[in-house]
Amino acid sequence: MNFNLKIEEKDIVEGIVISIKKYGVFLSFDGGYAGLLHISEISSNFVNNIDKYFHLGDEVTVYVKEIDHSTKFLKVSLKLLPNELNPYNKILPSKRITSYLKDIDFS
Repeated sequence: MNFNLKIEEKDIVEGIVISIKKYGVFLSFDGGYAGLLHISEISSNFVNNIDKYFHLGDEVTVYVKEIDHSTKFLKVSLKLLPNELNPYNKILPSKRITSYLKDIDFS
């Protein structure tokens, strides 16, 4: 790991999955940075089970949205990556959600 690395907002960086929770994935980055990829930042479609897409030790390329320089904590996104760098942009909406929405009368 390179601990002299300086990460800035809007950078595209690679991190390693160190923890998986129901609400998101925690990543470790070069330079002593850590961050959260919130479940809402994975895909424009509903992500039902985060364990289907991430495993401990996976390398993930992310877009840096915000940085707390005092704690070296990043808020990152996959949705903001260019399409060619985002393997998760093809996540389809859950069949349960789409069938539920069809049954709702919005009129």
